[in-house]
Amino acid sequence: MGNLIKKKRMIFGVVAAEANSIEQRQIIKGIARFDQCVGIDTIIFSNNYNPNVKEKELFCENRIYDLIMSEEIDALIIISESFVNEDLRKGIADLLSRKTTIPIVVVGTYLAELDMPQCTFINTSDENDIEDLTDHLVEKHGFTEIDIITGYDFIEASNLRVNGYRKSLEKHGIEYDEKRVHYGNFWMNSGEELAERYHSGELPLPQAIVCANDYMAYGLIDKFDELGIKVPDDVTVVGYEFVGDRFMHSPLLTTYKRNRETIGEDAANLVYSRIKKREFLFAPPKGEMICGTSCTCGVNRVQYKDELKTARSKKEYDNWNLFNPLDQKLTECRTLGEFTDICSEYHWQVRGIQSFYLCLYKNWYDTDAELSEILSCQSMVKWEDRTPFDMHKFNFAALLSKNYEPAVYYFNPLFFNDRLFGHLVLKYHDPDTYDDIYRNWLKSMSNGLEFLRMKNDIQYLTQCQNLSDMRDTLTGMYNETGMRKAYHTLDLDDKEYAVVMLRIGISNAGFYELNGKIPAVMDAAEAINQFCGSNDICGRVNDNTFACIIQGETDTELLENRLISIMLQHTVYIDQYGLDSFVCAAIKCKEKSYTKLTAACTDILAERQREKMEMRMRPHYEDMLSIRSYIYSNPQDSFESEKLRKLYPYSAGHLREVYKKCFGVSIHKDCINARMAKATYCLTVTPLSMAEIAEQCGYVDSKYFLRQFLATVGVTPNQYRNMAK
Repeated sequence: MGNLIKKKRMIFGVVAAEANSIEQRQIIKGIARFDQCVGIDTIIFSNNYNPNVKEKELFCENRIYDLIMSEEIDALIIISESFVNEDLRKGIADLLSRKTTIPIVVVGTYLAELDMPQCTFINTSDENDIEDLTDHLVEKHGFTEIDIITGYDFIEASNLRVNGYRKSLEKHGIEYDEKRVHYGNFWMNSGEELAERYHSGELPLPQAIVCANDYMAYGLIDKFDELGIKVPDDVTVVGYEFVGDRFMHSPLLTTYKRNRETIGEDAANLVYSRIKKREFLFAPPKGEMICGTSCTCGVNRVQYKDELKTARSKKEYDNWNLFNPLDQKLTECRTLGEFTDICSEYHWQVRGIQSFYLCLYKNWYDTDAELSEILSCQSMVKWEDRTPFDMHKFNFAALLSKNYEPAVYYFNPLFFNDRLFGHLVLKYHDPDTYDDIYRNWLKSMSNGLEFLRMKNDIQYLTQCQNLSDMRDTLTGMYNETGMRKAYHTLDLDDKEYAVVMLRIGISNAGFYELNGKIPAVMDAAEAINQFCGSNDICGRVNDNTFACIIQGETDTELLENRLISIMLQHTVYIDQYGLDSFVCAAIKCKEKSYTKLTAACTDILAERQREKMEMRMRPHYEDMLSIRSYIYSNPQDSFESEKLRKLYPYSAGHLREVYKKCFGVSIHKDCINARMAKATYCLTVTPLSMAEIAEQCGYVDSKYFLRQFLATVGVTPNQYRNMAK
């Protein structure tokens, strides 16, 4: 997998489905709280929609779970009850069967597919919880005539909840009667149907009814209200699980909250204890009563105010997301840069985040190709460095190591139909969780990416470069007309300018084939944008030529070297066409005629292109180019004699001789040049410190790096960085 960045902290993975739902959110909050206390990063892998269907288009999102195969994950916690799709459960089980060296805890309902030696199941106790809930009805209210409605009779959870109800009755000397046990499907219609049976006289109305989840309780009290049966005057109704939205039903439901946060903490503590080889004794955590007006206990005002505050906040974010132009703006984007800028502008619509990262597979736009193993990632908040960086899909440390403190990361898929684009990574510093508003973001981004992909396909397939008078339709940069008009607005008398031109795809017949061209051109355009910054003018003046007008700095040799350094780091273009496939030229703007100025620059490009063509005719050129490409791709390596022999089958002396004949520079000097190219790139486009840049360029001694930079480039790194601003 190449040079991977080492992780700073342990990583615990959490495998959930539709992680925005309240049950998963409560468990994850407990996991994250424990992990942050002991300095562990938490990654949650979750799909977005979690449909209980088998259609290929809706199953694509579940490829997000392939990421759990990363060797960087130290432990896994599976939230079992979230996986409603049988095929998905089997897929998760297959992945876990290969994770035999790390501890795995399954939280929630027992799933036969996950019953493996490396998996430990833990859960709250349905039986104990329902026993406590029934105890409340007997001891607090004095009821003896109590019915229960539970789920399907073949589901273990349904029967465990009946067992808890029975234990409470028998503990208090009340006879258990099977006729008082009613089976449903854990959904509201079950409660509605039971209410009809009471109203019709088919069933005698008891003093109280225990509902084995809140949804059935909501259906019951809503239908009772419709039928004129008063709760709690005629009958008391209590629910279980505390799923939220109590304020949407009347009367306010009394329910029992499962202690999901504590079981999340226990799950994290259990795997952590196994890693540390110490004992952890698990006991199902006890839940708590959440009182309302469906019994006579009355409302806990503090609890209810918190529920209303949460609901108001959700409503506010819902309105912001409903009445905003994000969808439209994303579908109007012409470039990925515009796309990320729009996302950054509207980041405030996602509640409580510290950051989020767009991670796209390198060939996300190519619907016919197998997905790359490499992702291109960048932050999309304005307070962080938004420079794109590459990471292997399993090398989470490349992202996580950017943060000095442990955090919580949600990895959610970005996809359209059956095509996976990549994922969006949402980061919290606090043990927080995302809600279903964020899912609207994911949908908007996926749709926007598909619009962007189709636009770029259409632009090249229909050859519609002239759709805009001023702008290049692929890159969004100025076209030749736009550059000419921009040039004539400059004050050439009072300020100094230089024109810099870049020609790509030289002497490469494959450049004019569609396959691979779009990403290569876009990568070169990104290099030009990094070179120019925000104050200068740049454009794509023809199919393979870019032009820039730079203000202030007119040292043409320095400008050329800086652009070359930036281009060499753009691996999408370099991997497609090679590091000998471009030339650049810079000249001072002494001539007021744009046509004459660019013609002079074009003459220099033509001469340098001819020199490269001659160079390619030299003996052993292809072998030497392969070695040179490796050197510039790995400037941090030390290329000593032993390393050189592995790269070239002949003697090191012969290699040095042939290398210099091919490129006009010694291999030792070119190794230094490769390091300087990486250094000047970092100084131009990143905020990295000198020590960090020295390390990335292979220097153990940062002072030696400073001396060699000054000797090679002619200025100190700090001076160079200031000149590049």
